[in-house]
Amino acid sequence: GQSINKSSGINAEYGDTPQPIDPLLRQFMGQFLSLLKDEDLNVRRMALVTLNCTAHNKPILIRDHMDELLPNLYKETTIKLKREVEMGPFKYPVDDALDNRKAAFECMYTVLHNCIDRVNIFQFLDHVEIGLKDVPDIKMLTYLMVLRLIQMNPNAVVLKLDHILEPLRDTFNSKLKDICPIGQEGEKANELKRSAMRTVIGMGKIPEIEKHPSF
Repeated sequence: GQSINKSSGINAEYGDTPQPIDPLLRQFMGQFLSLLKDEDLNVRRMALVTLNCTAHNKPILIRDHMDELLPNLYKETTIKLKREVEMGPFKYPVDDALDNRKAAFECMYTVLHNCIDRVNIFQFLDHVEIGLKDVPDIKMLTYLMVLRLIQMNPNAVVLKLDHILEPLRDTFNSKLKDICPIGQEGEKANELKRSAMRTVIGMGKIPEIEKHPSF
């Protein structure tokens, strides 16, 4: 309703060059970020999409609000709303919060590139770890984050290495049906394992990583 329209309206005003409306957007950014706490799943998803757009195109608008927005962003990465849907004689699992989690991890990926100096890197990595155990699409996004963090802060990655390697090993050892949606097992699983392997190879380039007992 009105909240979604507000989010969409703000989203439409963004561009990668300074605009006269920027001061007004900055003034209402705190009010907009409150939508990340809305009870409506769809409102939160729209807010996350708009936040991602902001972090990508105009990160200056949110840099002073990171302490407020990050807890809500991180919370969204943990929410799962699972149920079963009957289709004929079969039952299929559905997670109504999946699109929101994907949007939240996409925001984290953008924040990593454009606002990382305003982020506690170890709290950030705690939620990357959560994504490493999620569905394939989110796993692959968190693999990209790990590769980026290897370049930006390899010491932090080393300190969290045990927690990063464990879900990677689980991916390598899992059966196709256990890690991918029905009907996509072969293609998706191979893509996932290739992405995991690139992450391990990337970690192998950290100086003296071979001395770590878990590697």
